[in-house]
Amino acid sequence: MAVEITRVTPLPPNHRTHVAPTGNGQIFWVQEGDSVGRETVFAISEGGLPSATRFSNASILETLGQPDAAGNIQSMVAGADGKLYFYFLREKKKVLLAALGTFSPETGKTQIIADTEALQRESQMGNALALARGSVVRVGNVIWLWLRHEIKGQDAFALLSLEPGVGLRRRVDRVQVGGAKLRLTSAQEDVAAGLGDWLIYLDRETGKLWKVTRMGEGSMIANLSDLPKAITAPSWDERGRMVMFAPEGLSFVEAQENTLGGAAGASSGPQVPAIVLFEGEKRLLLDREKFSAPASLNVRNLAIGELVRDRSSWLGYDPPTGELLRIRIVEK
Repeated sequence: MAVEITRVTPLPPNHRTHVAPTGNGQIFWVQEGDSVGRETVFAISEGGLPSATRFSNASILETLGQPDAAGNIQSMVAGADGKLYFYFLREKKKVLLAALGTFSPETGKTQIIADTEALQRESQMGNALALARGSVVRVGNVIWLWLRHEIKGQDAFALLSLEPGVGLRRRVDRVQVGGAKLRLTSAQEDVAAGLGDWLIYLDRETGKLWKVTRMGEGSMIANLSDLPKAITAPSWDERGRMVMFAPEGLSFVEAQENTLGGAAGASSGPQVPAIVLFEGEKRLLLDREKFSAPASLNVRNLAIGELVRDRSSWLGYDPPTGELLRIRIVEK
């Protein structure tokens, strides 16, 4: 097997970028700004050129009835119905504005599913919602909204589910692992879609992957402690195998040693960057020697932060170069 990397389109570098392919050849993305500028969602079709859509933070604010306010689209994902689901927040202002909503590429309309009051109520965070980071994740027909914050001594999280015919409701606010609890409160950690109706939590403090059920039960899937701490949350291929991208950097163990005052020398771990492929309990690494990429792309410095599944491949944004890339595992 080998890893084939191709360019999709160049974007401004070093921005928090959210990519949402619809599965029919169309890709949407938005880049977070400084919360006062315009954040426009762009789209590109197979073989086409990028174009601006009618979806932006401004269109969300107009729908909320606050056209003169500001804020960020913190997360975005394509739903099974072809709409884009988003989470929006205006923080650090006297008046809190938050919204979970949709944008229809077909009609160009932005709609609000849950406004500030509804999100404060369902998450039970109240005014602390202003300090929370939000991420939307799609699992089948269900859209999950993960809210979390790390106020010292009062850190909290909530997993809300949006299901057809049911609406938005809080599902999980604690995850039990035996007699202990997992705290999904850090903005640096990740929640991703699992197979079936469960979620995966990447705990960057311990270097472990956890399965989280709809009932809030947790179980460990894999120990990643020898892999780079900046590894992406997992995605899945067509055979149901977990796939992750591991950039160059300290492993979880080395990073912890540095934090504790130890000296981390040259790593004897896997050669990275690499695609990490899990087949049951077996782990296969496709390192940079197996990468096929444009000659001008320095694969050693790739720092992709998220793998987004798009049909038979993945999309990934590389912050240092600003390149939106397509990544495909091929058999030779």
